[in-house]
Amino acid sequence: MENRLKVAQYITDIVERLQVEGYETYIVGGAIRDLMLKRNPKDYDLSTSATPEQIKKVFGKRRARIIGRRFKLVHLYHGREIIEISTFRSTPTKTGKPNLEKFADMPEQMIFHDNEYGSAEEDAFRRDFTVNALFYDPVAAKTIDHTGCGVNDILDGTVRVIGESELRFEEDPVRLLRALKLVGQYGFTLCEQTEKALLNSVELITHASESRLSLELEKILKGAYCDRIFAAFKRYGFLKYFLPYLDKNWDSATGQYAMKLLAVRNRRVATGDYRDSISMAMACMALPFVEATYGSNGGKLWSYEYDSTPQVIHGAIKKVFAPHHMIKRLNFSAQKMLQLQAALLNPEQGERVIRQKGYAHARELMLIQHEVMGNFTEVIDKWPKRVSTPHHRPPFKNNRRRKPKKRPPR
Repeated sequence: MENRLKVAQYITDIVERLQVEGYETYIVGGAIRDLMLKRNPKDYDLSTSATPEQIKKVFGKRRARIIGRRFKLVHLYHGREIIEISTFRSTPTKTGKPNLEKFADMPEQMIFHDNEYGSAEEDAFRRDFTVNALFYDPVAAKTIDHTGCGVNDILDGTVRVIGESELRFEEDPVRLLRALKLVGQYGFTLCEQTEKALLNSVELITHASESRLSLELEKILKGAYCDRIFAAFKRYGFLKYFLPYLDKNWDSATGQYAMKLLAVRNRRVATGDYRDSISMAMACMALPFVEATYGSNGGKLWSYEYDSTPQVIHGAIKKVFAPHHMIKRLNFSAQKMLQLQAALLNPEQGERVIRQKGYAHARELMLIQHEVMGNFTEVIDKWPKRVSTPHHRPPFKNNRRRKPKKRPPR
C-alpha cells in the first residue's frame, strides 16, 4: 500500500542503513498509528530481520546497546533520544509455566519466554492488536498490513485483538492494560469480541509482574492523556486492580478534584505550556488527598504550622500509587513541590522560596490549582516564571595547590 507518512529523517536514515546491509527493516507499532491519525509520534520503534548482535555490529557498540532477558532488543542512541529496535519474532512455542512454586497459580497459557525469531509476517500476527500490527517502510513509502484489518481499524477507531481474545489476554495480562490505554488515549472502542474477553479476563492483571506494571504507570503519567486513561480503567473495572485507592475514592469530591487537576496538567503538556513531568502528574493526584487530611478539599492549603506535613505528603503519595513503587527521584520531586505550596501563599518569602530546588515545578502546580479552584488570585502574579541566579563554581574539597613530589636523590 503506497502512502507516504511524515517520518523524521533520521529514522528513515536508520531504516535505510539496515536495509543497505541486507536486513528487512520497518517502523512498527504506535508511531504508524499516530502518523495515520495526524499526530506527532512520541517515539519510534523499529523491527528488523537482523539479530541484536547484528544490529550492534552495524551501528557500533557506542551507539547500540542490547537490553532485556525475556525479550532481547537493542537501544540505539541518537543524541538524547533512544530508538528501540527489535528482531522479528514468531509466536512462542513454549507457553507453559516454569516448574517453580511461585508460578503455581499463574494462567496455564501465560508466556514466559519470547525470543524465538521469525519473519515479518509472523511478527505481525504475534502482536496484540490489529492497530499495532502495521509495518511501514519509510524508504519505499509502503505500509504493510498483514492482518488485513489494521488500517481500517485505525481509521474506524476500533481495538481488535489478533487471534483468540481470551487466549491472548491469558498469554500476557498486560495486554488488558494496553487495550484500555487505546480506549482512553485515542477514544477508540473495543470490538464486541475483544470487550467481552476483556471483561472476563480483567482479574488476570494480578498475575502481571510488579515491575512491568510500574513501568506502564510511569508511561501513562508521562503522557498527556492519563486522566482519560484512568477513566477508561474505571469504566471497565480495571482501576481497582491497578490503583485501588484511587478507585475507592473515584466518586468522592477528593477523587474528582484530583482528576480535574490532572486534566489541566495534561492540557498544558499537550499545548507545550509545560513539560511532561511524571512527578507533576503524581503531585496533582496526591494533592487533594493531602488537603483532605487537613479537612479541606480545594482552595485551602495546609501551612507550616503542621509539623506532620512531610509525613502526610509522603503517606498520601504512597497510598495513591500503591501497590506500585515509584522511583525515589520521582517521589522526592512530587513531595518537594507539594511542600512548597504553602510557601507560595506568602510572597514575602520570595527569595528563599525561589532559590529552592523544585521551585519551577511548585509554581506550575500552583498555576494548575489556580485554573481549577482560583485559590492563588492574590499571589499568582508575584512569582516569576524564570529565575536567573548567578552560576557559582562548586568549591573544591581542597583548594590548596599540591606540592611537587620530591624526587629521590640520584
